Amino acid sequence: MNGQKTPIENALETALYADHEVSLSDQLAISAGLRYSYFINLGPSLVYRYAEGSAPDATSVVDSTRYRAGAVSQTYGGFEPRLGIRYAITPTASVKLGYNLMRQYLQVVTNTTTPLPTARWKTADAHIRPQVSQLLSAGWFQNLKENIYEVTAEVYWRTTQHVLDYKPGANFLLQATPETQLLQGRSKAYGLELMASKKKGELTGWVNYTYARTFNQVAAGTEFTQQINGGDWYRANYDRPHSVNVSLTINQTKHHSFSFNAVYSTGRPYTRPEGFIRYQDRTYPFYNERNQGRLPAYHRLDFAWNIYRPSLRDRRWQGHWTFTVYNLYGRRNAYSIFYRTEGQATNPYRLAIFAAPIPSLSYNFEFK
Repeated sequence: MNGQKTPIENALETALYADHEVSLSDQLAISAGLRYSYFINLGPSLVYRYAEGSAPDATSVVDSTRYRAGAVSQTYGGFEPRLGIRYAITPTASVKLGYNLMRQYLQVVTNTTTPLPTARWKTADAHIRPQVSQLLSAGWFQNLKENIYEVTAEVYWRTTQHVLDYKPGANFLLQATPETQLLQGRSKAYGLELMASKKKGELTGWVNYTYARTFNQVAAGTEFTQQINGGDWYRANYDRPHSVNVSLTINQTKHHSFSFNAVYSTGRPYTRPEGFIRYQDRTYPFYNERNQGRLPAYHRLDFAWNIYRPSLRDRRWQGHWTFTVYNLYGRRNAYSIFYRTEGQATNPYRLAIFAAPIPSLSYNFEFK
């Protein structure tokens, strides 16, 4: 049997960073930073050059260059400024504003038709440019009842250039020239996050709600294979509008404590077939728009019981037992939905991971 594997990629990322924070008054503080990042793609590698004005494709190769081990094949870099402003309205309330620019040289590409854990990582190279994102955020923070309670609210807006996605009909698995199967575009994301927490008392914990949207737009050319969804904005693979997280801890006695973690989120997008085609006595799904469907909502409850020995509290060696149950009520959350042809019919199937309660018992110890 002959094995096949993707080419090994080698790269080096370096950075220099400096920052400074100054308090202009008792209420106002400003922090500023500047980072310079530099990325080097290294050999050994074989880099193809494609005909000018045409999309990278096996038929448009005009030349190639082979780089030896350690040779520089491509470089990227630039300055990444950061700025933060904090203003205390009262001793217990403040507002914050922030901005930062960031480059990402290692990207992950996921097949959104059937989102299975088969994503592929890709470094920036002569054809794949690094992502460049800019983030603006504003937040409000309030402490109540002598810092027992804390309430926060934050909004953000992010734009990103050079995001990666598959071409329509791409065959990316074990592809030696991934640039022929990928397109780069832009992304926009925005959202709101609310959080309330209780830090002291027999009952402690926090509740968090997030509204977040992420959309991509890919229009690298006028041809069908150079666009996704006709060049219109479409939902990114990780677009989940609503998320709720709850964490509660009950410190009942010095011997026991109980905690509950609840999670809820909107299902992530996936590409649902628009219809089915019958050809030579077999049925095939037909896909048109990308990410127009959604998986069912995800929710889960976890439980933990901690058992302590107070007699160990003043010793250097301390330990306690923890009994946990992951997915307490056995929710069968869908990780993906895929389609399988069976005879003359094509049926949908739901893939669920950890779809049953998972108990565990552990002993935790530390030396002080």
